[in-house]
Amino acid sequence: MGPGDYTVSSGGKGVPLLRCEICGEHSPIRSNLAVAEEVARQARYFLRDPLHDPFCKNPDCESHRVPLSTGAENYAKSGRTNSGTQRYRCKLCNSTFAGKAHAAARQRLPHKNRDLFMLTVNKVPISRILETIGIGFDSFYRKLNFVHVQCQAFAGHRESRLMSGRFNLPKMYLSTDRQAYIVNWVGRKDRRTVQMNAIGTADQRTGYVFGMALNFDDQLNKAAVEADAITVGDIGLSPPHRKYARVWLDQDYAAAIANSKTRDAAEKDAIARAEGLADTTPPLLIEAGLRYMDAMARDDIEQSEFKNKDVKLPNFGMGIHEQYTMYGHFVLLAKLLKTAPKVRLFLDQDSGFRAAAISAFGTMIKARTADAFFVKVDKAANAYDKRNAVAAARAAVLEYMAAEKIPDEGTAIVEMMKLEIKKSVSMTRWNDRWVRHVRPIAAEPSKYVCWLTKYAADDSEEDAENHHARLLLRATLHPIDKFFMQTRRRVSLAERAVVSVRKQRRMWNGYGAYNPAILQRYLEIYRTYYNYCLRGKDKKTPAMRLGLAKAPIDPHAILHFS
Repeated sequence: MGPGDYTVSSGGKGVPLLRCEICGEHSPIRSNLAVAEEVARQARYFLRDPLHDPFCKNPDCESHRVPLSTGAENYAKSGRTNSGTQRYRCKLCNSTFAGKAHAAARQRLPHKNRDLFMLTVNKVPISRILETIGIGFDSFYRKLNFVHVQCQAFAGHRESRLMSGRFNLPKMYLSTDRQAYIVNWVGRKDRRTVQMNAIGTADQRTGYVFGMALNFDDQLNKAAVEADAITVGDIGLSPPHRKYARVWLDQDYAAAIANSKTRDAAEKDAIARAEGLADTTPPLLIEAGLRYMDAMARDDIEQSEFKNKDVKLPNFGMGIHEQYTMYGHFVLLAKLLKTAPKVRLFLDQDSGFRAAAISAFGTMIKARTADAFFVKVDKAANAYDKRNAVAAARAAVLEYMAAEKIPDEGTAIVEMMKLEIKKSVSMTRWNDRWVRHVRPIAAEPSKYVCWLTKYAADDSEEDAENHHARLLLRATLHPIDKFFMQTRRRVSLAERAVVSVRKQRRMWNGYGAYNPAILQRYLEIYRTYYNYCLRGKDKKTPAMRLGLAKAPIDPHAILHFS
């Protein structure tokens, strides 16, 4: 055995692991095919199907199926159709064909598209949208699909500059988190809900949101996939070796239900232990420890989704295993950030985030141009606690400046952070060292940070302690949490669910979606609106701050984009 060699071992029934022969660490095996499929799914908005481009319709002509976008020299303009669409003539066979019609050319009421767009991103329920603009359900869903396609095409066109490497980025400091959404039950006999999770990453400097990846694929048919899984033998294979490794099959759901009992028992045991530490250990560190214990109780340490008898799989489309959604998100993010000289990733504490981020940015991490951090934030504090925490932190800084005779506040905060680093708390066999953050903000009144990719060699670098402290001071989840908060406030389908008053006390969202595909469209529409249309206090949009736009984009421009 040499460096980089692995052996396959077992982590339980149907859970193959890779054992590193250098450090002895065990890691779950992932399907490269499934990761590639998930990257392709999340990157669909970049793709342009050449068969949808106009081309010569003469099957005997050499230009047949040669699209106008790549074979323009084969065609010449030849007037317009009655509806005003450009017509072209093939130079080889002289046959004519119509070009691509305007995006809204076939819509009977195109003037209502902008109203529908604006109402969907301002938390107006679907029934009120129908009443306001005077359309029916069928028309609404057709128009919603149109708005979604236009938003995705517009965002894909702008972000293609990042994907192609034609846009030079500065150092990027990014925050990653996820948000859970409840999809309502569709029948009274089965009141189990469907929980979907969306992963997003936001730039700290500009607020630009890269991706809003829901762990759901609306283009898969559950019955067809389950039948084909039986045909190809997926049922008898371990998850990473299947053709359908990334989707939730019925057998995966059954296994998750069985594992839920183990996770419930581990949680009760962890809470019992935590009660004994409550007087001596900060609450956030206790919560971080509970997260570790939950991860260790899973059959697959990276699969954080929790399924029990109250949660079911989607009725429409298919759910995606969240660990593959994470891998897809970070691989796509690495492609978008290829021109950034350095990337710092601040992640909500989740073993899946850790594995996916380090895997996707592995080359940059080895080159010391990328780093990943866990951030643990107190999100349950009330307004009173937040104000007090910020005031107390400010007072502590002033007291430290006076005691140490430091005139500059920035220098004092760095020195205070260096003292906290020396008091860091080690957790788990991975020796994750958690450091208390000394500069809280109102949105994050208390937080701890863990540097996941720190090399021992970093300590010998010049000014290493100051660099370490400054990096940890940048730790925050606020940019992506701000986007998630606005999503709750502006997207009716993303509103928090309420507990049903019925006996089972199921979760119910009065304005929620019954089909995850509709929720997915809403979220992707809002991401485009947030990035390109919604201005902040500086009168700029996130896209303007990043450099992908020169001015706020009017929704009309998105709806008429071609």
